Amino acid sequence: MVVVKTHLFFQLCVIFALTFFVAVSLASPEDPDCGLNFTSSPYKPSGECIAADQENINEWDSFPTTRCCQNVLNFFSQALAKQAITQQGNLFLKKDQWEHCSGPFKHQPSVSIENCGFRSLYQGSTKCSSLSLTNVLQDDNFKDVRDKCTGFDSSFDDACRNCTGAIKSARDHYLDQFYARDNDTERATCVMAVVISVAATKLNDPSSIDDFFSCLPALNSLEKSNEDYIKIKYSLAKALIAIVLATFGMIMVIMLVKYVTRNSRAGRKLVLSKSKELASCPGLYSFSKAEIENAINFGDEKKFLGRGSAGQVFKGILPSGQVVAIKQIYRSNTSDSFTRELENLSRVRHPNLVCLFGCCIEDGEQYLVYEFCSAGNLAQHLLRKDKVLTWEQRVNILRDCALALRYLHNYIDGYIVHRDIKLTNILLTEDLQPKLSDFGLARMLGMEESKVFTDVRGTIGYMDPEYMSNAKLTCASDIYSFGIVTLQVLSGQKVIELDLDARDQLTRKAKDVSMAKRPLKDFEDPRLKGQLNSVDFESILQIAVLCVAKSSKGRPTIEVVFEEMDKVWKNTLSDKKAAEQSAIAAVRRSHSVGVIPV
Repeated sequence: MVVVKTHLFFQLCVIFALTFFVAVSLASPEDPDCGLNFTSSPYKPSGECIAADQENINEWDSFPTTRCCQNVLNFFSQALAKQAITQQGNLFLKKDQWEHCSGPFKHQPSVSIENCGFRSLYQGSTKCSSLSLTNVLQDDNFKDVRDKCTGFDSSFDDACRNCTGAIKSARDHYLDQFYARDNDTERATCVMAVVISVAATKLNDPSSIDDFFSCLPALNSLEKSNEDYIKIKYSLAKALIAIVLATFGMIMVIMLVKYVTRNSRAGRKLVLSKSKELASCPGLYSFSKAEIENAINFGDEKKFLGRGSAGQVFKGILPSGQVVAIKQIYRSNTSDSFTRELENLSRVRHPNLVCLFGCCIEDGEQYLVYEFCSAGNLAQHLLRKDKVLTWEQRVNILRDCALALRYLHNYIDGYIVHRDIKLTNILLTEDLQPKLSDFGLARMLGMEESKVFTDVRGTIGYMDPEYMSNAKLTCASDIYSFGIVTLQVLSGQKVIELDLDARDQLTRKAKDVSMAKRPLKDFEDPRLKGQLNSVDFESILQIAVLCVAKSSKGRPTIEVVFEEMDKVWKNTLSDKKAAEQSAIAAVRRSHSVGVIPV
């Protein structure tokens, strides 16, 4: 009997050792000499790196760098916040560790600690770099930062303005304390210390930390070079000559206008159309047709990704090595989808909206270049037989999609209605982060407009019945479409493009279950095999049923929908943590039972 127990104990020890070794291997950073854990929050490259000439920015009002490096500080802030909590509270690494932390950027050679100008962010480089997490949290000035950088749910713009103001104030407080107002290195380290400390207080709240890092770009400013300053001084010194030249310039303009009017009508329309489209989309990279063709033909043959009503999509690789998705608009396409996508996606930036890098208009061809989402779209995952989306993954996808819609429906310049929310327009990254795509039908409503009457367009099974009948477009139209998507995710319905009959059967079944006319199990995706939280499942089902109400008056706002999704997501994270703790406790109990006293 003792021999059997000893053998069992030995097996348990081996299993535990292997499990621990695998866990440590997976959690370790790219370079073990760095000392930071990058697995939970991996680095996400910035699409700004595609341009050859990088625009300089002053990131966080303290770091002179380029747009290519603007995601790096967010990435390091979270990693340093985690190590500050788990280690001795030091906010920065030692110099020899910090110099080995460029491992996560191996797929983006233009990004490194040295290239981005972050080499001085190590312990001992400045007085602020010697601050500990405890020092900062106990500082009265930091309490104001913590209060003002919490609660972005009401008015994001006002909350973000208060938060960034408090961060600058705390940074300046440390600069005054260390008599280092004119020290640029100290200035950068102090603001980094404040951001890391805020992040450390928010690590257990994914929603809050996402809002916090979405707000930080408000600190950025364009960097003025000495050359620009000299040009300004030079122009002022030559003011008198400029007046004379202005007269000459007016004459040239008049001659140019006369020349343009002689062009053919077709040529004139092409020039005006192209200039209008590009002028309305500042910040986008203008690709040449040769660059587009080289990107698409990177291998032996073109990699076809999909086809839509406006065009077909190919996989491409830029000279920098960055993978992109390139949509070629059909020549026969007479709709304004190309212009709409340019106008809408060039003005919006959100982690859960697909990023538009640039476009190409040449020789009658039109191309759009997006970030590449390697996991395909949500419909493909619901159709897969080899792998099933877990309950946690489904909740996260729905919650993040609601977050993206909340951003669109509360956009600062007016409400943006997507008009074509469906499974195939929800793309997924490698770690299954959702991104809304295809803004070819999107429409912006002015701040004074709550509805507009427009042409009825969209995908039939996801379209708002009220919008189909009276052509009255409102934000509630997106709510209806998102409700249909939610019902499909809950039930796992294997239909990519719903028709009206399939849609009505889905909504009728959902309403019956929500009213307890049918059991909850009738609506659960059987492939989940009951591995879900029934209470949370029912909560999402109830809000989805409200979303697909036939009248827009009965539908909730996106704020209410997101609040419910976020509540379920927090419950899911709590359940996951409890399960992990229970598993650890079980392993410990098995070890204690297996020990045989000699």
